[in-house]
Amino acid sequence: MQSIIGSLASSFGIPPALATTAVNGITQMLMQKSTPKATSGLLNALPQDVTGQISEADKQKLTTTQVNLNRYDLLKQISGITGIKDIDKLDNFADAVTDSIKKNANINLSDGLSKEELFQGLQDLSKDHLSKA
Repeated sequence: MQSIIGSLASSFGIPPALATTAVNGITQMLMQKSTPKATSGLLNALPQDVTGQISEADKQKLTTTQVNLNRYDLLKQISGITGIKDIDKLDNFADAVTDSIKKNANINLSDGLSKEELFQGLQDLSKDHLSKA
């Protein structure tokens, strides 16, 4: 995941530390948006260097509650973390991070969740979903 963060940082002209913070923030927002069952699956599916940044108290909260977040909330948080103000650049950064999350998840369907259920929160926060709404 660190190589992906480095690639994101160089592609978007931000320091790697900010890219790491943004990835962690987006990951937590995804888990907040997801159902508690999907969040439990995501905690098992995502790389340890991502989920290891989440405290046990936050993991407990994420696996018991769901928050109704939207694309605007996601872009606002990314802008605050990275300092990127250009909406198109924010959209592209959000899509790059969410695509990376999807590609780097080690999905184990034995937990009873389908891939669609696991990534429903991600789909709800996507630019494509927003344009269809």
